[in-house]
Amino acid sequence: MKKVIWYVLHNSPEIDAYMNEFQSERPESDMQQEFPRWFESKIGNLYTANDPRCTPDLFALACGPSSTATLVNSCVVNGVKFVVHSRDVKRTTQNSGICSHGEKEGEMYYGQLEGIVSS
Repeated sequence: MKKVIWYVLHNSPEIDAYMNEFQSERPESDMQQEFPRWFESKIGNLYTANDPRCTPDLFALACGPSSTATLVNSCVVNGVKFVVHSRDVKRTTQNSGICSHGEKEGEMYYGQLEGIVSS
């Protein structure tokens, strides 16, 4: 989990100023190991002081991922709705395959996705 947290923080340009501040305060420190805790403390102090520099995005980054698992039956990614199989099976309007235009006008083809599709 530490690697995931570091990856997110390291690839978030909005915290570059805080990374520079950490490096100037602790030049000999292992940034990957110590920065996440330092950043959490720094932003937590700004949040407690109602400092306007503590934006909701910075606060969310400082808090890190939730330790509570969340179960969802469906989600929308890039405009495409994904539904778990157990939910889809119970529905009368299911369509777990791929739908594309057929050769004839107005004809639709339904099929299952197999293998890797490349564009």
